[in-house]
Amino acid sequence: MKEIKNIVFDFGGVLLDLDYNRTFQQMEALLGYPVSPDKVSPATTELLTQYEKGLITTGTLVDHLKSTSTLNPSENDIIRSWNAMLLGWQTFKFDLLEKLRQKFRIYLLSNTNELHLDWVHLDLQENHGISDFETRFFDRVYYSHLIHLRKPDEEIYRFVAEDARLNPTETLFIDDMAVNVRSAENCGWHTWHHDPQDNLQEVIIKLLGPIL
Repeated sequence: MKEIKNIVFDFGGVLLDLDYNRTFQQMEALLGYPVSPDKVSPATTELLTQYEKGLITTGTLVDHLKSTSTLNPSENDIIRSWNAMLLGWQTFKFDLLEKLRQKFRIYLLSNTNELHLDWVHLDLQENHGISDFETRFFDRVYYSHLIHLRKPDEEIYRFVAEDARLNPTETLFIDDMAVNVRSAENCGWHTWHHDPQDNLQEVIIKLLGPIL
């Protein structure tokens, strides 16, 4: 691997712990029908994609989900279930990011949405005393709903490389989804398909050597 100068992290499954099944199970109970990705309607799938790209509002998403159910779920219950997948942090990762930033340019590239990001900011502030997450730990942050682009579309990797002036051959991308990794590789980035069960610090050392 050529000398790496830039590390681009995915968010959920790499830095933030997730359990998708918690949202699937709670939404299913709330709405009265299966909501896993392979079972929802094409219309709902398209709406979720638009929401991650910031092309529709939270209100539009919530209204759509309410309209598909005969159980009359409340807005608050829908939001609570939507965010149920977000588990929180292994706090050593905060220290890891600060150490890495002393030697590398560090970026965050995430498919996310307004509701999840609101939860993240509230959790960071209330449970960790962090109010400057994006600037303390990263040189730049790219959230899909704010830049209106989404992984695994290759356009998002080209956009980030141009905007941050990254040389792909000097850039390492770490993501927990194989489809996202393949797209980054197609754009010339070095990649690592991360297993959320693995220790991230040990992975970094394995990839880049004893740098910490």
